[in-house]
Parts: sequence; structure tokens; C-alpha cells
Amino acid sequence: MPAKSKAQYGLMQAVAHGTAKKKPKGLSKAEAKEFVEGQSPKGLPEKVSKRKKFEKKISKKLKKVFK
Repeated sequence: MPAKSKAQYGLMQAVAHGTAKKKPKGLSKAEAKEFVEGQSPKGLPEKVSKRKKFEKKISKKLKKVFK
């Protein structure tokens, strides 16, 4: 699963290298390494807004309704 933003990518890199101050519960170093393996932060947005997440959910629901 690729990172959605530079912020998420940076967090996963920090967890993978053991330098994260706060790490998400249930996330191991191995999982974080696998998450960022072979990916570059180039072209990713700085962070994903809540509005984009909301719009994505709504569009999925609408597609199901109007099929």
C-alpha cells in the first residue's frame, strides 16, 4: 500500500528507522519498512486534507447508488 502524502511517508520512514517520537499502535518496524519500500515521496502532496477523504467516501457511495 503506497503512502498518500509526504507526511505519511515521513512517519513511516521514521518508524522504520526507529526515530519516531510517536508511533501508531500496532505498527512494527518491519511493517513500516515494507510500507515505504520502493517508493519515493516525489509527487506526493504535503498532506491529504480531510475534505479530500470525505469527498472520496461520498463519491464511492454515489457510484454504488447510481450503478
